[in-house]
Formats: sequence, structure tokens, C-alpha cells
Amino acid sequence: MCNEGDVIVKNFLWGTTSYDDKPVHVVLFVSRNKDNRDIKDFKERRKSFITTKTVEELRPEFKAFAEGGLKGEMSRMYYSVNARDPQKIYTQLMHFLFDNPDFNLCSIQSKIAGIAAQKECALEHKWMFDFDINDEIQKHNFTIRVSQLSDSCPMVYKTPNGYAIVINHGFDTRELMEEWGDNVTLKRDDLLCVDWDYK
Repeated sequence: MCNEGDVIVKNFLWGTTSYDDKPVHVVLFVSRNKDNRDIKDFKERRKSFITTKTVEELRPEFKAFAEGGLKGEMSRMYYSVNARDPQKIYTQLMHFLFDNPDFNLCSIQSKIAGIAAQKECALEHKWMFDFDINDEIQKHNFTIRVSQLSDSCPMVYKTPNGYAIVINHGFDTRELMEEWGDNVTLKRDDLLCVDWDYK
């Protein structure tokens, strides 16, 4: 038999105290002005957080976010290319809270995501090329060139306006950017658009 005190203690055991060896990523759900210029009375919405969930595990939550918009509104889900270092996030958060005692704790989730997104908190060093040509052949040619110059096997992801090409490590990109620079943006630590949906 439990007493009232036991119940109160159990009610405050929310959350988990370990990451279970799962990588931590930054996630952003966003409905952007840029994508929704033709939607009447549109207001930009965003939700950012860190998680150990995979993209697949996040899809129901993203679907609910997209459904919260106006009819015809486009929403995107972004997922950090590189896993984040929980200890560095924790340390920087503690410093921030100590220096900002009046911080609104209701905004803590997005603040943690902002800290985690800083390059200093990256646990991996993958690079991403934002390839703004929506053409299979040119994407194929670019990917082959990246593979030749980086001596790695690029991962290719479809995005709303083209492709994202991700590699596991950096390399000398001068020759590549001379050949493709007008259509490619190199992002050394950024968020990848992994899904998009319409209300």
C-alpha cells in the first residue's frame, strides 16, 4: 500500500535520465513565409527541439504540425546532418542559464535546440552540399565528382528544390566549386530538409 507522499514523488518522475546510446539531433518544424506567399492570412510557425528519435519516428509529430496550418500551407521538417554532443549542450546551457537568470523557461526547448545547433556542439563532421538543380543527370554527375574528389561515398537526399548530397568528412573543395559553384552551396554543419507536407 502506498501513501500520499509516494504518489507525489512518482508524479514528478517525468522524462528520462539517459540517451540509451542513441544519437542526439536538432529538429526544426517550420512553415516559412518563402513557401507560403500565396496563402491569405499566413503567419510563420516553427517548432525546434533536440531528440534521439529518428526521422521515421518523428513523422507523426511532423504530420500534426503540418495539419495545424492553413489550407494549402507548406511545412518542412529539418534534421541536423551531424549528431550533437549532449555534454557540450548541457555545459553551454548551464552557462547560459547562470548568466541569464531572468530567462523565460517556457522557451527552454527552442533555446536548447539553438545551443545544440552551434557548430561547437557537433559530434560528427559530415558536410552537406545544397544542390539547387532539380535534374537527375546533373545530380548524378555532381555526386560522381564529389566521390572522386573526397574519396567517400556520398548520400543523396531529395529536397523540395533539388538535392542534398552528404559526405562523412571534409575535403579540398576548390576544384569542385570552380566547376559547380553557381549551383551548389557547401554547408559544413547544417540542417537537412528531410520531409515536407501540405495542409
